[in-house]
Amino acid sequence: MNIISWNTTNQCHLSCPHCYRYAGANLEQELNTAEAKAMLDQIKAANFHLMIFSGGEPLLRDDIFELMAYASKIGLRPVLGTGGGLIDKEVAHKLKEAGVLAAGISLDSVDPEKHDQFRGEKGLFKKVENAFEELKQVGIPFQTHMTVMDWNLDELEAVIDYSAQIGAKAAHIFFMVPTGRAAYIEESAVSKKEYQQAIDRIMKNQKRWR
Repeated sequence: MNIISWNTTNQCHLSCPHCYRYAGANLEQELNTAEAKAMLDQIKAANFHLMIFSGGEPLLRDDIFELMAYASKIGLRPVLGTGGGLIDKEVAHKLKEAGVLAAGISLDSVDPEKHDQFRGEKGLFKKVENAFEELKQVGIPFQTHMTVMDWNLDELEAVIDYSAQIGAKAAHIFFMVPTGRAAYIEESAVSKKEYQQAIDRIMKNQKRWR
């Protein structure tokens, strides 16, 4: 399946230090609704199928539900990539109505305090837990996205176990790339040895996660 991801906006209400986009403020040159729909037409014409709406935080776009619904209408398969904190009951229903097929939600720690401190919003972990439940209620499958760094490397198995327990369809593991805001915490990236050890740990435990 041909997959394409679009960073719909630079806006974000969080301040994650590992953000490769340096997301936060809105950018003047971001596409308006008409321009975005024209781009989606081009993406469809180029024979892409899975359309990931990412950010920043895509749910901060006023027209995000309209754009996802349009993508679905023209035959693309819309998927949401989000920090999760803005998904409540109303948003979950709007995502379902827009034809969103799945959502990927960031989860870097199973320790609420660590997760909230790293992402810069107290109470975020609780909101993310609620997002999982609201998505389940409307029938939108979800997966978790963990970015591995030195401070959460020892939580690798715990995050994957938690993801399985809450009904996630997958737990996607990423390793921090020192670009954007993450360039300022390059020392937090895992070493080559730690990277290989992490891969070995994932492979060793893969059967019990199936």
